[in-house]
Amino acid sequence: MNAFSDHIFALRLGWDELAKGKFWGYLIPSVAISLVFLVIYALIRLLFGAIDLLHLIPFIGTYIESGLQGIQSLVNFIMIESYAFFILTLLSPINCLLSEKVDNEITGAKFSGGIVRILTDLLRTVMIVLVALFLNLVVMGLWWLISSMTGFHALDEPIYFLIGAFFIGFSFYDFSLERYSIPNFGSWQFGFSHAPYMLLTGTLFSLIFSIPYLGIMLAPFLVTIFSTIVYLKLSNRIPQTTTSGKTSKI
Repeated sequence: MNAFSDHIFALRLGWDELAKGKFWGYLIPSVAISLVFLVIYALIRLLFGAIDLLHLIPFIGTYIESGLQGIQSLVNFIMIESYAFFILTLLSPINCLLSEKVDNEITGAKFSGGIVRILTDLLRTVMIVLVALFLNLVVMGLWWLISSMTGFHALDEPIYFLIGAFFIGFSFYDFSLERYSIPNFGSWQFGFSHAPYMLLTGTLFSLIFSIPYLGIMLAPFLVTIFSTIVYLKLSNRIPQTTTSGKTSKI
């Protein structure tokens, strides 16, 4: 229940800050990268749109069309699933600065990122995302093996969703973990010991991401803000003046 209530707290406080006009400038890079992705995705869909005409080819048209439709489904799945990890890497310097800005605004801290910090964060994020992607594929592969051996595929979709949600959620918390000098191994310890938080944050990302067109632009931006506030709440770093006018920590 703590994970759920902390996320509700983060959503409320995050929207309050956004309503004041804060942080919106950090959305621009996400919009730019997402538009490029949408153009590429549209071109691929246009290319595969020719599949509808293949059945007109005598004798073999239907078979070719069926095979290419399977390839199209695979391409769509790969693009959508990989985008979440891809966008985390490309936007990591911006998301790191955004997380830092949120921290400064909420707690009154004085973090100040520079070029060295940005490059360090980028290298760390790349390593974290690569490890997360590898573990994500390994765990999914293990479940696929188990379900294939047992013939029990009823839970495939929810299991795959939860696995992906965990690693996506963890990637967002690493912005804050790096800022507070938590080493890579310590970050993974934090992630696995706070699994409900990772799952809820990853699920929130997926829900926002599923909004047609706008979702891929808003999800990295909003979840960076919300996950930062959740981490600050979880680590008892938010002054109570934020919500009640007092000066103690909550």
